Amino acid sequence: MADFDFLEEFGVSAGEAEQPQTVYEKFILNVGNKVTADLREYIQKNAMNTGALAQSVVYFPTGTLSFEIQSDFYYKFVDEGVNGIGRNVGSDYSFKTPFVSYNMAKAIQEWKGLEMSHAFAVASNIKQRGLRPKKITESVITDETLEMIARDLAEVTGLTFEIKFEKTTDKWQ
Repeated sequence: MADFDFLEEFGVSAGEAEQPQTVYEKFILNVGNKVTADLREYIQKNAMNTGALAQSVVYFPTGTLSFEIQSDFYYKFVDEGVNGIGRNVGSDYSFKTPFVSYNMAKAIQEWKGLEMSHAFAVASNIKQRGLRPKKITESVITDETLEMIARDLAEVTGLTFEIKFEKTTDKWQ
């Protein structure tokens, strides 16, 4: 028998486990909502931003038995970091030029409430030094978590599952 690690957390009884499709649908919904909440919480605690990135993380059903979790386009830069002009942080992403755009400085000004000259200085520093990765996805969606989900689903349905989580950077509206 499986431990029903996630099922117990979501209030699924042993009797409900005898009706696999209903339990599976409820389980998928609850897993999607929990992962979304965990991602938001991790972002709020570990990423320096206005809170907009955490709020952009949404659960999106893609079918009766599947879902995606989507976020703003810049999630990937916060998650994986960005190499600076003079410093490599181990990211696939890099700033291409040392020049700061008005939009970047304006975003920093609005975020921190700085004068534009200071916002340009901060943006220039970011471009030179890069952004360290926050490793949001790998910290929240661990192999252990995916294995527990797969074990519980296998016990409920009698089927073997392959659990897959893909990063997405699109904002669902």
